[in-house]
Amino acid sequence: MTSTTSEDLCTLLDRMSWGRSASRHVRPSRPARLHALPPTMWVTPAGEIGGHKAASRGVLPATVEWDEGTICVAAPDPTEHTSTTWTLNAAGMHRSGAIVLAEGAPLAGRPSRNMWSRHTAPVMSTYEAGQALDDLEEQGELAKWEMLQSLEHFAHEKIGAISSAICREISGADDTEAAPHLLDDEQMGVVVTNVIYGTSGTTSRILRGLERCLDPATTRNVDPVRYLTTQVRRDLADEVRVAIGDPQVGSRVRRIARGLGTGATLDQIIERYNQAHTSDRISTSRAIRALTVAPTLESSAVRSRFEVRHA
Repeated sequence: MTSTTSEDLCTLLDRMSWGRSASRHVRPSRPARLHALPPTMWVTPAGEIGGHKAASRGVLPATVEWDEGTICVAAPDPTEHTSTTWTLNAAGMHRSGAIVLAEGAPLAGRPSRNMWSRHTAPVMSTYEAGQALDDLEEQGELAKWEMLQSLEHFAHEKIGAISSAICREISGADDTEAAPHLLDDEQMGVVVTNVIYGTSGTTSRILRGLERCLDPATTRNVDPVRYLTTQVRRDLADEVRVAIGDPQVGSRVRRIARGLGTGATLDQIIERYNQAHTSDRISTSRAIRALTVAPTLESSAVRSRFEVRHA
């Protein structure tokens, strides 16, 4: 994803984090300052972490953990300087410190490379502070749906290539050969919808992934944007396999079959698979599904010999 998109997605994650933190605060009973602390910041990764993205930009987004949450409600006294502590454990580094919370013009944006030493916010009346928390909670909910729309667009961009890659894996074709379409445009649209929004209820794997992404522990070894886009790719691949009837172990079964050669019997394939994967023994029906999901050399040999017998 482009650096602009990464920044946009981080901004949406920030708004989601503020919304979740605001929902946990009791509404103030007196004037207060509301400090919306940065949930993410740009850091220079240690070593070779981050690959091409880090090399091209020099920085990666990292999630910051705040001792009191990303929304801090502070006393209104302008002479009273309070502080809160933060920790960053990501991109191959560990940092921590404290930041002074003081009265002043609202501070926005995202720290780059170094955490701010000071964060300022104006004093609000009791009503204003309560309304601001309500607004942050509402904006967080809107940000979640904007994030889903962005990830849906990303999924539509990637579904064709993912489907082709699975087709090549099933058929054993190399990258220079044209891969036939496993799914038509309408079916691929259904796959994207199922991945992003779920098939029933009010949640999906991606929605649950968004919630996990707000937890700093989730993104210690990967930046939050990479975490989300990787999950979308993985879930698209899983859903494509579901749509074509390929069992979860399908790729491993076919790898065993190709290693044994086209003359191998189904019993030989199953026996070799169970020897190689002792904790994941397969049944005859799953093996047949894996080998007949598409017209490959292996599946043709197996179908002619076993499909009728095991119907």
